[in-house]
Order: sequence, then C-alpha cells, then structure tokens
Amino acid sequence: MANYDIIGSIAILKFNREKKKEKLKQAKQLLKRKNIKTVLEKAERVKGRLRTFKTKFLAGEKTRETVHKENNCLFKLNVETCYFSPRLSEERKEIASFVKKKDAVLVLFSGVAPFPIVIAKLAKPKKIVAIELSRECNKYAKGNVKLNKLDNVEIIQGDVKKKVTKELGKFDVIVMPRPNLKETFLKEAFSVSKKGTRIYYYCFCKENKLNKLVEEVYKESKNSRKKIKILNIKKAGDIAPYKYRYRIDIKVLN
Repeated sequence: MANYDIIGSIAILKFNREKKKEKLKQAKQLLKRKNIKTVLEKAERVKGRLRTFKTKFLAGEKTRETVHKENNCLFKLNVETCYFSPRLSEERKEIASFVKKKDAVLVLFSGVAPFPIVIAKLAKPKKIVAIELSRECNKYAKGNVKLNKLDNVEIIQGDVKKKVTKELGKFDVIVMPRPNLKETFLKEAFSVSKKGTRIYYYCFCKENKLNKLVEEVYKESKNSRKKIKILNIKKAGDIAPYKYRYRIDIKVLN
C-alpha cells in the first residue's frame, strides 16, 4: 500500500510509479474502511506560501470537501485548496497543554484554524487571534469557529507582515506553524511579544543544519533588541529523507 493521509472521510494516496490498475486496486481497498468515502491521489508536491497541491480522483464520492475530527474538535475544509496536516494532531494538543487561561494567544499562518481551535477548546485562554493569508482558508476558519461553538477566537485574513501591528497588543503565547519559507517572520512575532512571552516556532531543515538555524533565531532576536532563551528543540515530524520539521520553544526575557 502506498503512503497515505486520512483527512475526515478522504484518503489521499501518494504513489511512486504504480500503474493505474494498481492505483485503483489500492483505492478500492481503502474504500472498504467504514470511515473513508473518497480516495484521491496526490498529483503534485505541496508548494507556495498557501501550501496547496493538486489531486486526482480515484474512487468513491467525487468531492474534495470533508469534516475532520481531532482532539474533540471539528474542521471543515477543502483538501485541495486548504493546507491541513492530520499528522500534527498530537502537536496541537501538546501546544494547548502549555497555554494558561489568562493567556492572550496569537497564531500566525493559522490555516483553517486547527491550532487556534484546539487551543481554545482544551486550554480556554481569554483571547486567541489567528492570522492567515489564504482567503479560502479564512472562510473555512470562520466557519470552524462557529462549528466548534467558540467565542474567544478572532480570525484575521491577510499577510502576517501587514497584519501584525502594535494595535493587536502584546501576547503571552505566539504559535508559528509557518510554511517552509526562507523568511522566519520572527521580527513580526518579537514586535508583539513582551517579557515572558513564549514563542513556538516551527521550521524545516536537515539535522546537520540545525545549529545554523538556531544561530539565525538568536540573530533575529538581537536585531529586534530582544533577549531570549531557547527552552527546547523538538523534532515535530519528517518531511523528506533526513529533513525534519522542528519546533523551537523560545522564551522572551525582556
């Protein structure tokens, strides 16, 4: 069986060089599972700031829209137009466990709002602000806030560089599940941080390049005139051979 992800009732298969007959055979095998209604083939790699990819229909119901359940939360989305990783379910739960009720939380690159909603449901902080570039993701995010009956999550559509301003105020927790981009966007995070702010910064690199990446984080903090302490570095999933998603836990000291 090829590698696959299950998002709601949709299975997305990633093939190497299998022929069409074999692809259809595997798709029909997956449809035998009670929870799977649609099987798609991932037709290209995730790309761009919006992290979208094309799919090919293989079997079942012809749809790209589904409702995914995790951590007692519901997320409606189109799997082709909205980035969503079911593999980050435990990661979202862990981040929520770090948040206190008195905290003001900012989530950058928030997608259809999985991090904000899991944090809101499990930690119940006083305020969560979520910023996402994609209009499509924001449409679903607003719907998902209503779907989960939450009133402490604010969804903002736009570029992080333009939307993170002093008018937002200062935050106790900043979560950055950023795309695999060259820019760190730490400058924007530091601009709305204060003494004691915890930043959960996601980045991508090969294991032997991690030290260089940490140096970059310290350089960014120095440029923003912030003193920081790195509390923890965790592998949060692999994205290619010898290349990983890392989470760097940062505490702002001034």
